[in-house]
Amino acid sequence: MIKITKYLTISILKSKFIIGYGLLLFSICIGLFAISNDQDKAIIGINNVLLIIIPIVVMIYTVSQIYQSTDFIRLLLTQPIKRKFIFFSQFFSYTIVLALIQSLSITFSFILFSDASLLFTVLLNSLFLTFIFSAISFLIAYSIDEKVKGIGVTIFLGIYFLAIYDGLLLFLIQAMSDYPIERFGILLSLFNPIDLCRILFIFKMDISALMGITGAIMQKIIGSNLGTIVIFIVLSLWACIPLILAGRKFIKKDY
Repeated sequence: MIKITKYLTISILKSKFIIGYGLLLFSICIGLFAISNDQDKAIIGINNVLLIIIPIVVMIYTVSQIYQSTDFIRLLLTQPIKRKFIFFSQFFSYTIVLALIQSLSITFSFILFSDASLLFTVLLNSLFLTFIFSAISFLIAYSIDEKVKGIGVTIFLGIYFLAIYDGLLLFLIQAMSDYPIERFGILLSLFNPIDLCRILFIFKMDISALMGITGAIMQKIIGSNLGTIVIFIVLSLWACIPLILAGRKFIKKDY
C-alpha cells in the first residue's frame, strides 16, 4: 500500500495541473491581501473564494483522474494485492497531494501578508473540504461507470452544494416563517459541508453579521462553542461515510 501511494503521489505531483492549481490559489490569496486595506476583510474574502474553488476543483479533478486510471487499476488487480489497499492508496495519494498544494499556497500567502492568526482555521476548512469532496468523488466514480455521466453528476453536486442548497433552504424558511422551525433549520444546515465550513470560520472570527441563516440559527440555539463541536463531528461524518461507501463499491466492482 505504501509503495503504491508513493508512486501515485509522485506521479500526481508532476502534473502541470497540480502546479497550476497551487499557483492559482497563491495568486488569489496574495491578490486579495494586496487590494484590501483591512487584513480581516482579505481573510474573509480568501475563505469565501476557497469555499467555492476547492469543492469544484477537487471533485472534477479527482473524478476525471479515477476514470483515466481504469487501466492502471486493472493492472494492479492482477497482482496479489488486496483491493482495500489499492483503494486507500488511490484515495490518500490524490487527497494528500491536493491538501499539500492548497496548504502550501495558503500558508505562504498568510506568512507574507498577515499575522497568520486565522491561518489554522482557514487551513482546517480547506482540509475538511478536500477530504469530504474527494470521498464524494470516489463514491461517484465507483458508482457510475460512464465517464460523461459521472462528471455530469459531479458538476451538478458541486453547483447544488454551492448555490441550490442555500436557495432551497431560504425558500423553505420563508415559506414556513409562521412556524417555529429554528431547530429544524439546524438539522438542515448539517446537510451542506460548505455551509458548515463557512459557519466554523465565522464562529472563529465572531462576525454575526456574516453568519447567514444557518449560522445565526445555530449560534442562537446552541452557541458558538457547542456549535463548533457539532460542526467538527458532522464534517468528520461527511468525510467518513462517503469514503466507506466508496470503498465498498470498489471492492465489489467488476472490472
